[in-house]
Amino acid sequence: MIIPDTVIMMHCAKPGLAGDTAMNIICAYPVNIDAVYNVRGEEISQFTQSGPAPKIKSELKGSIGSRNDLISSLLFCMQQGSGAEILIESQELAEQIEASFPWQFRLGGNAGIMASVLASIGARPVLNAPALGHRLAGMLHPDVSIPVSGILKEPSLAAGEPELDKEAMHFVFQFKKGDAVSAPDNRIIAAGDNRFIATYDPVNTSLKTNADFDAYCLANAGEFDGALLSGFHLAPFEHYQEIFPARIAQIKSWKEKNPTIFIHAEMGSFQNPEIMQYLLPRLPVDSLGLNEDELALAEGSFSSWSDCMQAVKRLRKRLGLFRVAVHTRDYILSAILEEKITATDELSALQSGADAAAALAATGSAKGEPPLEVNSTGLEAKEEFCHNGATKAGRGAFFNSGDEIISLMPSLLAKKPLITVGLGDTATAAIFFQELKAINGKRNLIS
Repeated sequence: MIIPDTVIMMHCAKPGLAGDTAMNIICAYPVNIDAVYNVRGEEISQFTQSGPAPKIKSELKGSIGSRNDLISSLLFCMQQGSGAEILIESQELAEQIEASFPWQFRLGGNAGIMASVLASIGARPVLNAPALGHRLAGMLHPDVSIPVSGILKEPSLAAGEPELDKEAMHFVFQFKKGDAVSAPDNRIIAAGDNRFIATYDPVNTSLKTNADFDAYCLANAGEFDGALLSGFHLAPFEHYQEIFPARIAQIKSWKEKNPTIFIHAEMGSFQNPEIMQYLLPRLPVDSLGLNEDELALAEGSFSSWSDCMQAVKRLRKRLGLFRVAVHTRDYILSAILEEKITATDELSALQSGADAAAALAATGSAKGEPPLEVNSTGLEAKEEFCHNGATKAGRGAFFNSGDEIISLMPSLLAKKPLITVGLGDTATAAIFFQELKAINGKRNLIS
């Protein structure tokens, strides 16, 4: 949970958004509790070697139908140094997993994390929260707004009994480079810092919305400056074609009422590449964010920053978007059209995102002091970018190519991260906030 040192209660029950000087931002769709476990090799090794069950191998499963599936997928992610999010098949198994590890609980869900980050830096986010119990409400920043019967309430006043037996919970296994697990005939050593997420969450996997949220956002669409959307990756393969049309229609309805609203969609670890290929050309958004694995699913694998840049450029042009960005462990890279903001504004936004994510990793708070060391691989990418004609600007660099601006910002290095979950969401929220400020500033100058 990211909360500033001082919190000023601004809107316990405001009737609407009109006249507010803060930027009003829709945040949807998932919010949940994250149960976080820092992997201890000896504890995981017990599951790989005990009992009469078959030996557990390192393998990424399509879904989690047993605890063995969970351990197999975790071992695979550790071995690869990669992240993944996979659905648990039953509530009974989810309860078994919950009972198997010592968890720490904190705010989770892309929309919930991004809303809290936005609130902490001065925006006014309106959040979809269809299953909001008191524990989850207490994890949200108090300046996040929840629509209730046409008015906005802070989370603690909006909370009620969740629609499920208990609030949605995602199980997050954080591991660090060098963490080791003894498996049969093998020893798995984590190739990098990352996390594996196991999820049982019927509310968020169906991208369910609260009726009060739907009505409020439509009625007040003209008062919103932006919308930050995520969670599409949670839709199961069997039902995504039933789930997406309603959400796509909802986004279109906001655009129809407010053509100037700036909408960013953040991708995630899709269960099947086919889901993302279906979704991307249909999303009525201005901006798209992905990590390197998701970009590879969309545009094919790549091995260097320059290949990554070409993939980002291809994807933006193919989808006809204003902006596409990829955030990797080493750098953030974006391709934008030269129409809404300047190259300097975009680089400044990317730097704010890199700083916020690094501060969260290093200190546990996005408002903490970010580490000073710049990622060496990202720095090398920037130098090569400049050798190819890019212009240095602060910690990053940009290149103008016709009506397109390519920007690259190296990440900062948190050598002993306290947190590896939510870093992308934190960077995305901070970047979006700065971009929206620049867009609004330019719009005000023109008007």
